[in-house]
Amino acid sequence: MIDVAIAIDGEAVNVSLTRLAAGSYNADGNWVPGAPTTSTIRAAIQPVRGNQLMDMPEGIRTEAGWMAWSRSEIIVDDEIASAGITYRVLFTWPRMEGGFYRVALGRKTK
Repeated sequence: MIDVAIAIDGEAVNVSLTRLAAGSYNADGNWVPGAPTTSTIRAAIQPVRGNQLMDMPEGIRTEAGWMAWSRSEIIVDDEIASAGITYRVLFTWPRMEGGFYRVALGRKTK
């Protein structure tokens, strides 16, 4: 059996991962969104293929154009920036038995 984590490590590059912290209500009862935190992770980003689209929920298929694989935790609505392009994480497939995360990405417009 192929160890996917080794393959990911071989293709991964440094990318920027931005995650919003949980928000809270202030003393006046107004919602205050959490601050974004940015870190560097290693991920392999590739264009999505037809067979991979079939694994996605139907509403995500039209927006998803890229897939990423990483050994770092990635969650829905994280943003990944690579080579001057920012992507939003649309869907995740955590693979605890393989030690990696597979995610569907949609390109963000400015």
